[in-house]
Amino acid sequence: MLIAQAHGDLDFDPDTGERLNDGKTTCTHGAEDFVGFFLFSVEAQVTTGYGSVWDFFEALMFSKKSNRIYDKSGGKNIKQRNVSEKSAKFLKDFATTLIEGRWRYTLVAFTATFVVSWTIFAVLWMLVAQAHGDLDFDPATGERLSDGKSTCTHGAEDFAGFFLLSVEAQVTTGYGEKYPSEDCPEALFLLMIQILISVVIEGAMIGVVYAKLTRPPRHCGDLVFTRNCVICLRDGVLYLLFRISNFAQHQEISSRVEVFLCEKSIPFEGETENHKLELLNDGKITLFLPHDVSHPITEGSPLYGYSAADLLQANFEILVTLTGSSKATGQITQTRTSYLPSEILWGYRFKNIVHYDHGLETYVIESDKFNSVTRVDTPLCSAKYLRHVNETLCSTKDSKLRKRHHKDRSQIDMPIPEISLDSVFKESEESPDENTKTYHMNP
Repeated sequence: MLIAQAHGDLDFDPDTGERLNDGKTTCTHGAEDFVGFFLFSVEAQVTTGYGSVWDFFEALMFSKKSNRIYDKSGGKNIKQRNVSEKSAKFLKDFATTLIEGRWRYTLVAFTATFVVSWTIFAVLWMLVAQAHGDLDFDPATGERLSDGKSTCTHGAEDFAGFFLLSVEAQVTTGYGEKYPSEDCPEALFLLMIQILISVVIEGAMIGVVYAKLTRPPRHCGDLVFTRNCVICLRDGVLYLLFRISNFAQHQEISSRVEVFLCEKSIPFEGETENHKLELLNDGKITLFLPHDVSHPITEGSPLYGYSAADLLQANFEILVTLTGSSKATGQITQTRTSYLPSEILWGYRFKNIVHYDHGLETYVIESDKFNSVTRVDTPLCSAKYLRHVNETLCSTKDSKLRKRHHKDRSQIDMPIPEISLDSVFKESEESPDENTKTYHMNP
């Protein structure tokens, strides 16, 4: 902004609003205030491409959410309404609700639980003191009217004092000027009750926070899916492919992928029909290296009748779920994503991103090419029609081979005529002319 100011790019005519630059080219284009220069600085520093930051915010503010069940990041785009006794059902399983809920709700519940317990016991301490006569004072002198009895609590005369006493008793920070008296049985009983309840509250809340900290994230960022899936031809069969990689190299055991095709009605009225897509190796994979998950589009596949043109008008969603166990914690992790028909690339395959480096003597993964694809020759027809064409060609070829074989066989089986030498000589003697053939027999 200072460079533009020094260059005169921010000098405008107050009457017309035009820039007074004497025909000189400005240092920056499209930036006239602090917001513009801030966006320009972000675009230059993060190398997103000039103009892309505003495009991002514009898309974020004005774009509509796509009609999908799973977000690309794995979140569920589902909201339930009019559920009877919804709050009661959540409160019955309060621990699971806190673990599965957002962090802000867990922290609010964590803080509120302790504050409420401190407040309740402060009121109870105050009631015990009131019943014991510790809060009866002489209005003239201000002295306590205790008839010589020892008070249940020392140093607490109002609600603030009893609240501090409750906090000191529950969090075991150590008593200061406010402490319960050993001469009051009610105070000792209340102290034991508060300590027992505080142990239960602290154990429960610490357990919830620990479980939430150690649980796998809802949208596991270490396991990454490709932005698109592809359809290509392999060994004469169409395959649906997408790629999974574990960039963090956290070892996952018993990893398995499940894919469902959720076919929606047109127009979509909430009616869906789910089909499970059969995968190679039953979906069992290892994630030491990036893995291409393959679904053969055969007769049992719901994609069997779809061609490249049909995908443009299709209304379905491919739901992908990757489930595995962490070797470090033993907890089950689950990562989800989805693909719409517009995210399926027909006639492409993923580029190979794994190669062996002989210098380093190790395998190298080119992570920047994780989503890279390359075009391959693939028929645009459906797998059903492709199979029909292959069967027709095979039957035609077999028919031609059978005809040729039958013709060759008939020639082989044709009888060979027998020639008698006596008949030949006899014929030669009966018709001795110039056209008569003479046979010379060697002795």
